[in-house]
Amino acid sequence: MGLGLASFAGPASGDGLDEWQSRKPPRLRIAASPYPNFLLHILPEEEGFGGHLYRVKIDTLGWGPSSETGRGHLYTRRGGFLDLAHVRRTIDFAGYAHHRVREALRSGATHFSFESIDRTTYHCHLAYPPFWKGLATGERERLVEEIALLAAAEAAFDFNNWREFLTWYGFHNVPGMPEKGSAFSYEDVPSHAVGIAVAARALRAPGVPFDKAVTRELERELAELEVVPQATYRRAMDLVADRWWAKKTCLKRHLDTGRDDGFVDPWLVRGLEPGRGPQAKRYPAPSRGYRDVLGHDCRGMVVFECEPKLRREDVLRQVLPTGETRVRPARDYPDLLRRIEEEVRREFGPNATRPYP
Repeated sequence: MGLGLASFAGPASGDGLDEWQSRKPPRLRIAASPYPNFLLHILPEEEGFGGHLYRVKIDTLGWGPSSETGRGHLYTRRGGFLDLAHVRRTIDFAGYAHHRVREALRSGATHFSFESIDRTTYHCHLAYPPFWKGLATGERERLVEEIALLAAAEAAFDFNNWREFLTWYGFHNVPGMPEKGSAFSYEDVPSHAVGIAVAARALRAPGVPFDKAVTRELERELAELEVVPQATYRRAMDLVADRWWAKKTCLKRHLDTGRDDGFVDPWLVRGLEPGRGPQAKRYPAPSRGYRDVLGHDCRGMVVFECEPKLRREDVLRQVLPTGETRVRPARDYPDLLRRIEEEVRREFGPNATRPYP
């Protein structure tokens, strides 16, 4: 189950990243803390979030120009807590994976890889079924577009969730600033799900530059989710204090990646506003099957892997399958998630993976 072709229904694929943008993988985006500390930045809903910027140009005046709000926390009535940096980084990963997969399929390449800030090399392996060479040029190009869109969602979701696995087991970029306290926090996976939903529509926009399409679709998505004022955000945080979060750590961990029913369900805070509570918007998880792509069985054509290059052997032992040097998300994530779920419940209690008992 997951994000099938129906979720991508619409006109032919858009342009995606341009050639200059695609020369660099997604850039560093600083997430906000999910509990009060110096990294927590609450976004006001009335100011908007500016134009998305995949890649920053440097001119003689410094960085810029950009109206993008790149980081911060917000609460939405239908999507719960969200981290804007996580949303944007997922969108960027989708745009980059879409471009690289599409170009690889067009050229007949069988592999590409790229590095990321989490000391991981991400790999994509491509295999071509017997029917591939016999396709008419137009039909092959349509198939390339659809496979690239499916792969974009899969890679963006899985590669962003990969960092949550690493930080749960002790990885962190900045010395002296451990990140386990926010691994799989209650806004991470929902933010990734929002990101792939926005990217899916933006990558479908014909003739619209990637950044402009993302800006439009993100505005639409956040409007549908209903971002609340800062005062309501603070009230939401107060209502789940010592329940979902405590000083320097999260007491609840959101591990719902859709592996059970194909959907990611955001957590909503109960009793936040008077009256009947809103209905959470469910997000389909990405598909990994490629069983029926425009009538073609494309299973096994696209395989992603994470190759951690960490200095800490203790983290590597925890995240790598026995005897392996790489993690294959489609194969290995379910077992990793089951193990982490057990560890979370042992550390924080039997209800630590659910918003409410």
